[in-house]
Amino acid sequence: MRNLSTGRPVRTAALLGAALVLATAAPAQAADASAAAFQVGVTFEKINADSWNDPGSVADAKDVLASLGPLQNQHIMGFGAEDPEPSPGVYDWGSLDERMDLIAETGGTPVITLCSAPGWMKPGWAEAEQIEDPKEREDALDAIRWNMDLAPLPQYYDDFAALSAKVAQRYPQVQYFQVWNEFKGFWDEAGNRWNHEGYTQMYNQVYSAVKAVRSSAQLGGPYVSLNTYKGGQSHPSTELTDPTWGTADQRDLNAMTYWLANKTGAQFFTIDGWSRTRDGFHPGAAATKEKFKDITAWIRSKTTLPIWWSEFYAPVSASSYASTPAMMRAAIEGMRDGGAAVGLWWGPECMSEYPCLWTSTVDAGGGQPTSFTALAREFSGR
Repeated sequence: MRNLSTGRPVRTAALLGAALVLATAAPAQAADASAAAFQVGVTFEKINADSWNDPGSVADAKDVLASLGPLQNQHIMGFGAEDPEPSPGVYDWGSLDERMDLIAETGGTPVITLCSAPGWMKPGWAEAEQIEDPKEREDALDAIRWNMDLAPLPQYYDDFAALSAKVAQRYPQVQYFQVWNEFKGFWDEAGNRWNHEGYTQMYNQVYSAVKAVRSSAQLGGPYVSLNTYKGGQSHPSTELTDPTWGTADQRDLNAMTYWLANKTGAQFFTIDGWSRTRDGFHPGAAATKEKFKDITAWIRSKTTLPIWWSEFYAPVSASSYASTPAMMRAAIEGMRDGGAAVGLWWGPECMSEYPCLWTSTVDAGGGQPTSFTALAREFSGR
């Protein structure tokens, strides 16, 4: 998601010590990475039926969440989670523990996205630490810490891999791990392309570290955000194009194929994308369905790995993020018909104009189903 949330909302209640709860996923409901069945799950955002919100609204939201697809995804940092390793070797698991408890309480199958990296692994941290004024220094460090668009420096890939392994050890109930998010921080300005070599190097180190402590863990990448265009562009694809919805950016496809050829291993493939194009073209529902189907089928032609749409968006116009059940259905059916295994709905709690699955729990009377809830339930896999 490009409009990024950072940490967690300031709580008005005291921080409760969250005990680690081991989820017991029902085998009939758990996502099988090798299964052909398609299901829609959710990815949590900054606000998500959290314990410090209105109790009645939270209870109602939990009922809605329990009725949705079992896959529930949480990033290790940002989107409702604090920095898990604020300084080297010092860990803060409270917020992740709470989200894992929520997943267990609502009968979910947990997914963890290994993103973002702690601030001290990111570019500019060492320089910011040298700022003399204490407040300026703290502000600079905080800005770096919560800049989700920064990747760890290469010298910290091993540290990020070690953190990922600790996450896998702490949450043995988690079977599925997405590695990173949208190639954040891996754009090569000089080359005007993705630094897919750097991402793949980091991915491979994470993969090996997690597998060393949890051989049964299932990991996926590369989580590229596929850009498309309807008008002229500098890097059009000749292999993924259609007159009804546009043309894929070849640089994104190159990143995918490089990762497929050079990864150490993977159990599923991750991608995200939009119905509309980067140059403002908005396809209708029919073309949106074909677009998601065509993209998924193209990936299927390159790999036998199960395909996960880590994020998917189908706005009603070129200038809005709002959607309709019909547009979201078109995207979901396109993914399914193209051969995808999973689609993760970004941000189930209403926070903005993005489509959501229950109303805000911040105040009383929230946690109610929306016009999109029945659609998500239909494809829940339960």
